[in-house]
Amino acid sequence: MQALEVLLHATEPLDRKEAEAQHISGAVLQTLAEKGWALRTEKRLLRNSYDRQAERKETLQLTEEQAQAVAAIKASLDYFPAGKPAEEETDEPGAAVFGGDAGKQKTETTCEKTRPQEFLLQGITGSGKTEVYLRAADHALRQGKQVLVLVPEIALTAQIVQRFQAWFGQEVAVAHSKLSQNERGDVWYKMRTGEANVLIGVRSAVFAPFKNLGLVMVDEEQETSYKQEERPAYHAREVARYRCKNSGAVLVLGSATPSLESYFRAVSGRIGHLQLKRRPGSSFLPAVDVVDMREELAQKNYSVISRKLRRELIATVHADQQAIVLLNRRGYSTFVMCRDCGETLTCPHCAVSLVFHADEQAMRCHYCGNTYPIPETCPHCGSRRIKFFGSGTQKAEQEIGQMPGIQVLRMDQDSTATKMAHEEIIRRFSRKEANVLLGTQMVAKGHDIPDVTLVGILAADSTLNMPDFRASERGFSLLTQAAGRAGRGDKPGRVVLQTYDPENEIITLAARQDYETFAGHELAMRKELLYPPYGEILKVTVVDKEEKKAWELADEMARFLRSRYEAEHWERTEIMGPFPSGVAKVRDLYRINIVVKSQAMEQVKACLLASRYRTVKNVFFDVDPIMAI
Repeated sequence: MQALEVLLHATEPLDRKEAEAQHISGAVLQTLAEKGWALRTEKRLLRNSYDRQAERKETLQLTEEQAQAVAAIKASLDYFPAGKPAEEETDEPGAAVFGGDAGKQKTETTCEKTRPQEFLLQGITGSGKTEVYLRAADHALRQGKQVLVLVPEIALTAQIVQRFQAWFGQEVAVAHSKLSQNERGDVWYKMRTGEANVLIGVRSAVFAPFKNLGLVMVDEEQETSYKQEERPAYHAREVARYRCKNSGAVLVLGSATPSLESYFRAVSGRIGHLQLKRRPGSSFLPAVDVVDMREELAQKNYSVISRKLRRELIATVHADQQAIVLLNRRGYSTFVMCRDCGETLTCPHCAVSLVFHADEQAMRCHYCGNTYPIPETCPHCGSRRIKFFGSGTQKAEQEIGQMPGIQVLRMDQDSTATKMAHEEIIRRFSRKEANVLLGTQMVAKGHDIPDVTLVGILAADSTLNMPDFRASERGFSLLTQAAGRAGRGDKPGRVVLQTYDPENEIITLAARQDYETFAGHELAMRKELLYPPYGEILKVTVVDKEEKKAWELADEMARFLRSRYEAEHWERTEIMGPFPSGVAKVRDLYRINIVVKSQAMEQVKACLLASRYRTVKNVFFDVDPIMAI
C-alpha cells in the first residue's frame, strides 16, 4: 500500500534507487509489476566518465596568425557540404618541390585552389593551435555539423577535454581504450544519434559513426601512436583523410613538428598550409642549455642527473615554480647483466632484455608483459656478480625525490594502468601537489601548465640511433615537443638537454626548434634513398613458432616478389630481405621481414592481392609501417 501511495503521487517514473530512498524494496516493486498494479519500463542511461562541472569558457584574443588560420578553415567549412563526397581534381601542383621527380603522386581532393579540403596547421610549441581548433569546431557546430578531434595518447585528453567542455558543454563525448565496453557503446550511440556533436578520442575513434561529420582535427599528427601495427594495420590519419573525402568533411592536421609526408604535401601546394610562427603575448621559446654527459662522467658524476640540471631543479622549486623531466625509458634499470660472463637476462619468450622494476621487485618483459623473480645467481654461469645497468623512470624518480624541497610525480605506463590515472596525475601536478613531473614521452606533448618554467631531457640521444629511417624524425620531434612545455605562461622558460653526442645535428636543430632546416636535410636524404614521401614502403612479416618454417616461407615470398618485379618491370622498386625483425622473437613466435620500397606500390599490392599469400594466416602485410625493421 505504501508503495502504491508513493507511485500514485510521483510526477514521473521512479527508478530503483529512488524507490529504495523511500524504503520500498526491489522485491515489492517486482510484485506490483507482476500483479499488473504498476508498469515497469526501461530507459537507456548513458555513462560518461568525463561528466563534471565544466570550467569557465575562456575566450582569448586571437593573434593575427591565428585569425588567418581560423578564417581559412571557416571558408572551407562554408564551401564543402558535409555528408557529400567532394569532387576529384586531377591537377597535381608542386611536383617539382624538393627535387621534382617525386614519382607518381596520388590525386588529392581540393575542389577549388583557394579552398583546400585539407590543411596542415603548423605552429611552434605554445603558439595556440588549440584556440584555432576551438573556433573551427564552433563554426562547424553552428552549421549543424559534427566534429572529430583525434589525440595521440590518453594522457593528452584531459586538458583538451576541459577546454572543449568549457566551450561546448554536454556536446562533447570522449573515447579511449581505458573506457569500458559499455561506455564506448554509449559514446558511439551519442555520435550516431547526434546527442553529442564533438568527439575527442584516440586513434580508434576515427571509426566512430557520425550523423553528419563536417570537421576532423588530428592533433600532433606526426605521432606514431596513430598507427596500429597489429592487424588491421591502419593509420588513423589516413583513415581520417578518406573519411573526409567520402563525406565532404574538412581535415585539419596540427603539429609543431609535422610528419615529413604531411609537410611535403603542404609545401608542394597539395594541401593548405597554415603557420603559427610566434607565441601569443609575452611568451617566447625557452632558452636551451646542452649538457655533455661525457664531461659529467669525467668529473665522476655517475648519476642520470647532470650537475647543471640538479642546480636548475632546486632553484626552480625554491622559486615556487615547476619542472617536467623526460626520460623515455620505464622501469628502474634498463637491463641486468652478469659481470663475469657478460650474459644479459632476457625474456624466455621474446628476444629482448628484461627490465628491473623496483616497485614490484621483479624483472619484466615490455613486449609480452611477463614478470620473473630477480635471480640471485647468473642462470648461465652461476656467478653471483649480477649488476643492474642503465636508468629508467623509477630510478630517476628516486634520485630526483631525494633533492631538497622536491615532490615528484611519475607518469609512465606503469603508473597510469588504472582508468583515469593520466588525468589524475596531470590534475595533481596542475594543483601544485608536486613540483616535478617525471615521465616517458607522454609528459612531452600537449600539456600547457603556466608554472612550468624548466624542462629537463635525460638521454636526449637515446632515440636517434635506432636502426630505422624515421629515427631522426622521431628524435627531433620528441626533443622539440618536450622543450616546448617550458615557459608557456608569463615566466621565461629554460631547457636542460643532456646528451652524450652534443655535436649531433639533430640535437642542435632541436635545441633551436629549427624544423625547416631539419626537414630540408631529411627530405633530401629520403629522396636519394626512395623513402616516403618519394616512395612507399610495404613490410611483409612472416611469423611462426618454428624458426626454420618462418625462413622457408619468407624465402619463397621474396623469390616470388623478385620474379614479378622482373616480369612486370615495376618502376623504381627495391626488394630487401628476408631478414630477422628488429625484435626477432615475441611471445615464442619468430618474425622474419621482407621490405619493399617502390614508386609503383599499387602494382606490388595488386600482385600480392592476386597471390596465394593473401590468405596465409601467418603472413602480415603493413603498408607504410612506422618501423621498417
